[in-house]
Amino acid sequence: MEIDHVVLAARSREQAEQVLSAHGLAVARGRVIPGFGVSNLVVPLGRSSLEIHYPNCEVPDSTLPPIAAAQARALDRYPEPLVPVAWLVGFEDVESLHRLASQNNLTISDVPEEGPGYPAYTLAGFGPNMIRRWLPALIHWPVPHEERPHALTAPHTRQPTGIVGLDIAGSQKDVEQWCGGLPAGVRVVEGDAGPLRVSIGFDDGASITLGVR
Repeated sequence: MEIDHVVLAARSREQAEQVLSAHGLAVARGRVIPGFGVSNLVVPLGRSSLEIHYPNCEVPDSTLPPIAAAQARALDRYPEPLVPVAWLVGFEDVESLHRLASQNNLTISDVPEEGPGYPAYTLAGFGPNMIRRWLPALIHWPVPHEERPHALTAPHTRQPTGIVGLDIAGSQKDVEQWCGGLPAGVRVVEGDAGPLRVSIGFDDGASITLGVR
C-alpha cells in the first residue's frame, strides 16, 4: 500500500506547465477525459505520479460525478495555481483492494486499457471520495511497474524520486479504515478540506511542495 498518485486542479494547461517547469518537472502526456469536462496532464515521478486536471470547455455529462464543478470550487477557494483535489492509494495485491472495498461497501470498477500507454486498472472508492474528500480512491495496476504511468518518460530538468509527503485535512480514523492503515508519507490534520499539499522528492535530496500554503 502506497500513494499511487495525487490529482491537482489547475486553471489552464499553460499555467500548470509554467509551475511545473519552474520546479524542473515536465509532462509526459495529456488527453481529454471523456464526459467530465476536463483534460489531464501526467507528470511521472518514478514510483508515483501527479495527474493535473484543467477545464477544457466541454460540457460535462450530468450522469457522471461532477469533477469539473468540484475542482472549480477548490480553485475558487484557494489562490494557488495548483490545488490538490484527490489522491489514490495503490495496492500490488488486488485481493487487498477487494477486501477493503467489501469492508467499506465500495463499488469496484475494472477499467479496460485504452491503447498503448493507457493500461487497464481496477478502481474502488471513486465517487464517495468526492463527498469525504480526505478519503482516497483505491487502485490496482495488473501490469508491471515499467508499464504504468509513473514510469513514463518526461523531459524533466531535475530527477524526481516520487511523492514523499501528503497533507490531508480530515479524519485519520476514516483514512486508516479505508486503506487498512495510514499510507507512508500521509499526515492527517484537523479539518474536512481533503488534500492540501503534496511534496515531491528529488535525487539530490531536495524536495518541493505544491498546493495550499
